[in-house]
Amino acid sequence: MRPTMTNSKKCGRPMRLPDLTVCAVGLAVCLAVLLAGRPAVAQEFRFNAEPAAAFWVDEPQSTRFTPGFYLALRPGIALGRFVALQWSYALLLTPAKESSNDDGMAHFILAGVRVRPLASLRPESEQLGGLFMDFNLGYVRTGDLDRFGFDAGLGYGFQVAPWLSLGPVVRYGQIVQANDALNEDPNDAQFITVGLDFAFGPAHEEKKEAEKVECPTAPECPPERMAVASLCPDSDRDGVCDANDRCPDQPGPPATLGCPVVLRSDAPLVVLVQFEWDSAELPPPEDDAITMYPVLNAVAEAIAQDPSIRVCVVGYASEEGSVEHNEDLSRRRAQAVQGYLTDRGLPEARIPVAGLGARCQLVPESTRVLNRRVEFRRLEEGQSCPVDCK
Repeated sequence: MRPTMTNSKKCGRPMRLPDLTVCAVGLAVCLAVLLAGRPAVAQEFRFNAEPAAAFWVDEPQSTRFTPGFYLALRPGIALGRFVALQWSYALLLTPAKESSNDDGMAHFILAGVRVRPLASLRPESEQLGGLFMDFNLGYVRTGDLDRFGFDAGLGYGFQVAPWLSLGPVVRYGQIVQANDALNEDPNDAQFITVGLDFAFGPAHEEKKEAEKVECPTAPECPPERMAVASLCPDSDRDGVCDANDRCPDQPGPPATLGCPVVLRSDAPLVVLVQFEWDSAELPPPEDDAITMYPVLNAVAEAIAQDPSIRVCVVGYASEEGSVEHNEDLSRRRAQAVQGYLTDRGLPEARIPVAGLGARCQLVPESTRVLNRRVEFRRLEEGQSCPVDCK
């Protein structure tokens, strides 16, 4: 690059008309994109500001100019969570080492793309932050010369507000020199910037499943949607819709279909255990969407406090599969719950098991997940586990 990159003296002489014109054009382009793009794609609009320190990488720029200042303004439009198109106006200013030389100045008007490769690992409410990479190319004005340039950046944003992320960014840029006889230095000018990336955008909230759910009827309501009482009548205010509540006048958790955790001999305590299809494994606690484990813990505590109580754990299956397979599967499900209770100090003799297969369906076959359950039936003295639905 020629020694004189711009028309601005270090002693403070005002920029000449070409510099002011390029600045105005660059800002006008950014403003036009801002005004034109925001109404059409309001939810996907992004704006980035990047102030940074700038350093020349090679000679002669590194010997003629001191480290300087870099500022980029980048309006853009996100095309989903991973990719955004962006436009840039950037100013690079590096003071001359000798007062007799002009300061180094370059204006950039670029178009590019920004990629966020790990966006899927972040929650919906933090879509401005995280690792990002971008690449931009386009027009560069240095002094009275028109050139081609490009840059690439790597950074990480920390979400500090729903509408703002802030983080470090490192950028490499290159200004392509015209290789002609009039050019004193035909080598490309290369620079590096180290700065901060300010990312602005619309705030996003986590999508709530309940917002999509209308008041369900009992056969259509899966376990994870039991507690949507704000969307349908709930007489006892326990978070279970009356249409699904087996005890609508008594509060109880979703895992027992709204019934209180009471062990009775005349009526079984139904507990929805979220067994996967053809599985007898208890789900991990973090997947307990219907608070099943607190119910099992309450049952264990009730049995432990009264030595006279014996409770049969009865397992069930949905109607897929043969009769023999479902009988075995339902018994293994009961044994899985029995194992959970014995791990809490209860002897097996006080919690025998039975498997009734696909008999005694709780709801129609169309809602099979609710039939993969266990029931606790309190046994009278000398009574055995049931062999039928009575």
